[in-house]
Order: sequence, then structure tokens, then C-alpha cells
Amino acid sequence: MIKFKKIIAVFAALTVLVSVTACGNKKKSDDSVSNVESSNIERTFPADEVTEPPTEPISAAADGPRLYIKDTTAKAGEYAEVTFAVENANMNWNMCGIHITYSDALEPMMFEGGDEKDMEYTLGDASKRSNGSITKLWLSGLPDEITEKNMGCFFFTEVFSNNQGLDGDIATFYLKVPEDAESGTVYDIGFYHMDSDLFLNSEEDLSLQMYAFENWKPGTVTVE
Repeated sequence: MIKFKKIIAVFAALTVLVSVTACGNKKKSDDSVSNVESSNIERTFPADEVTEPPTEPISAAADGPRLYIKDTTAKAGEYAEVTFAVENANMNWNMCGIHITYSDALEPMMFEGGDEKDMEYTLGDASKRSNGSITKLWLSGLPDEITEKNMGCFFFTEVFSNNQGLDGDIATFYLKVPEDAESGTVYDIGFYHMDSDLFLNSEEDLSLQMYAFENWKPGTVTVE
């Protein structure tokens, strides 16, 4: 029961993180992953359950979760199905909070009945035991590193009870290709790191999180 309450508290905190980072009120305009601090956990867990900051610098594990965006195709004027996935993490993760970038020529499908930031998405097999998830479009205050590359950004987060996150597709998002897009045009889909981002197991192993952030792979949408 205590564990369940902790997970709910974490998800509530991540919901707050979504409202902050997706709106661009607070941001870290540094996409390096050389200093993923334990303050991630301090801002997420309830005060009485905070893990003490490590006394030694965090180093990436020798192996760990591999996050990636699947390459996909779509016709001009249609929605591309952009899938965020993971491997080498089966039953070894229980929460994530990730920023995903996309060419601003693409138009995200929004959730009808939600607010102006709520994106449409479908959870995949890796998320079938998820306790909850949210996807929010980052509408204003985007870092120069993103806007200078003519990119947009959204934030995806979810939590599980214990390490019930699986390998495979985590979530699929829908981005509309321009009506006048020429066949063969390639649009980049990638990641943007902020110090509030998370990919953790229930043991809060920051070395695995560091590995995930240092080794994630971008994808593409190619017009048919």
C-alpha cells in the first residue's frame, strides 16, 4: 500500500512537471547529458521519501535501457505514426518523463476535449501495465537549441507500480505531414534533454538513467 501511494505521489509530481516544462516557464537550454543530477528525484518524490544525493559523481552503467524513435513513412497530408520505444529494460523501469522533438513542419494531432496542449497518443505493449500517462505539447518559451533547428517539442510521462515497464513500444504519437510535402522529404524526430527528465526503475538507479540518456537514438518521418 505504501508503494502504491508513492507511485501516485510521483505521478502527481510528474503532472506538475508537465505543466511547467510543456509551457516553457522553466527550462534547461542545455541538451547535454553529462550532468544528470539526483535533484531529479528530489523534485519528484515526496519529501519523506527522498533519496539522499549521491556523494560520488554519477557515471553511466556499462549497459542499460536503449530508448529510440522508430523510423516511419507517411503520405503528404496524412498523419505519420511516430513511435517511442525501449529495449534492454524489460521489467526494469517504472517511470519516465521525456522530451521529444519534431520538425515544426509537422502538425501534432491534438486530443479532442482536452486543453490546447493535450496531444493524442496510443500506449504500446511496453506500457500495458502503466498506472497513468500524459502527453503535453510545449507551446511557448522553447529553447533556442530547438527553435533554431525549426523544431517543436512535446513531453511524455508515465508511471508504473514497481518495475512493470516492458521492452517494446512505449507510445505512438501522430504528426501530420504537410499537404504539399514532396516525396522523399525527411523530417527528423529526436530527443531534448532537460534536468527534470526521468527514466528510472524502482531502485532509482541513476547510472541506468544516465545510460539511457547518453544512448538514445532519434528517428525520421519520410514522405512516401
